[in-house]
Amino acid sequence: MDQHESRTMTRRRLLQLTAASALYLSLPAMTGCTAVPKYKPIGAGAGESLELIHCNVVDVVQGVVHHDRTIAIRNGMIESISDRIPSPRGESLVVDMKNQYLIPGLIDAHCHSTLSSEAEFNPFGVPTMLRQIKRNYVQQLTQGVTTIRDMGALPKLLHKNIEMIEKGKLTGPRVVYCNAFTNVYGGHPDLDPADVSFFSEIAMAFTGNPSSWFKDIPELKEKMQRSIENGASFLKLTMDNKSLLCGKGEIPVYSEGELQVIFEFARRNNLPVAGHIHTKFGFDRALKYGINSMEHSLSDATLTDREITEMAGKKIAIVPTMIIAQMLAAAEAFDKVPKEYRNDFIDNELSIRRQFLASSPNRYIEPAIHKKNVEALQYYREYGCGNLYKNGKFMAKPDIYFDILLHGPKNLLRMKAAGIVIGCGTDAGIPYVYHGTLWREMEMLGRIGFSNQEVLRCATINNAKILRREDKIGTIDKGKLADMVVLTENPFVRIETCQDPQMVIKGGQIYEVSSLASEINESYHYG
Repeated sequence: MDQHESRTMTRRRLLQLTAASALYLSLPAMTGCTAVPKYKPIGAGAGESLELIHCNVVDVVQGVVHHDRTIAIRNGMIESISDRIPSPRGESLVVDMKNQYLIPGLIDAHCHSTLSSEAEFNPFGVPTMLRQIKRNYVQQLTQGVTTIRDMGALPKLLHKNIEMIEKGKLTGPRVVYCNAFTNVYGGHPDLDPADVSFFSEIAMAFTGNPSSWFKDIPELKEKMQRSIENGASFLKLTMDNKSLLCGKGEIPVYSEGELQVIFEFARRNNLPVAGHIHTKFGFDRALKYGINSMEHSLSDATLTDREITEMAGKKIAIVPTMIIAQMLAAAEAFDKVPKEYRNDFIDNELSIRRQFLASSPNRYIEPAIHKKNVEALQYYREYGCGNLYKNGKFMAKPDIYFDILLHGPKNLLRMKAAGIVIGCGTDAGIPYVYHGTLWREMEMLGRIGFSNQEVLRCATINNAKILRREDKIGTIDKGKLADMVVLTENPFVRIETCQDPQMVIKGGQIYEVSSLASEINESYHYG
């Protein structure tokens, strides 16, 4: 590069950084006042009780429905469940459920609430991105999700949003979180934010860095300690040695010494450890160290009976997030889907994927984001998977996700047979997977071979166990938080009814879904 070119590039970068500064200096204000309607739920006042009458209570553990029950709620907790209609009392608020079905509040055990599900960053779309991040929480709650486990966030932005939810300034679920990924430099997610945009460095001063990258063991210990001081209730590791991104290969992994330090720190602080795992390499290391939960599904191996037995013996749970395999298995990357990926199950999943992409899922995503996501699929053919990264296009390798569709169902059914705790999560926040679509993962588990009762367990009590909160959430029982979803039909008979909750009750506060949805639509000018 000659001297003139060097000056030109420097000047261009200066202009970009100046524009970024102007944009992101407004970020704190934007994140605080992005137009999401405040919704006032129905609830009993101080010292009053809430009585829900004529409830069909769904017992997800026993697989039965208790008909015509009365649920008494006080201070956000279930005080009693009986078959008696309460006598009128001045200090009670009585709501007739009209023999609708009440299931426990759903739990999305794997999502990223501060990510906007965009396939490509658009600097001119920052207001849309920030609006979508606020919507993530609203969408989860309106779809019956009363608790989420955030598996890697922009920490400062996450804490701001949680504060808004707790103060009633933002409608959303309660949030269990790890803050950022605990990962070695260059490990998954192996995408330096600076590669995505010049804006990133400035933005993260306000939002926090989603990767808690460390260079050595002292820095690792310091960052883990800082994370739990900032409220983290588990550690999130990334166990694979291969990149998920088209155009990238192997990536750095933890040393054995680093893993020993991590797991010893977790034991000492009574913290569960969750790990991103798509490969047998990651599975073997996680199995060796006795990780608490494996996240996602394997792409490169059918597990042996011995491995599944060892996993069960070590009480390792899994949150398979099979829906990401459906959505990231991009048929658009091929002239014709390879023969090895053609079977009835995969063909059906690809058909469902096409229908979802062709729809207008405004309930779950800003239309501008979905439109850009669909358009971005052309990059596979335009550049070729191997050339995407060097051209600044950050798309997932489709082969990995086709392989998950191939191996994942078999592994998962054998895990179920072995008694392994299987949770339910979406990975929402990544491209093409939208918040508020836990029902899509639930229905996919059904297509894999889970009964409706098993699906409901995965999304409720199993998730509660994985979060170590089964004493508070996951079932409708006396002494637990009053988290419930009101459905028109029996989900043991028809799991699809979970797509359309009528009401969502979080901590004894009733959210009438159609009213909340109307306010959202009006706020965003949707029809």
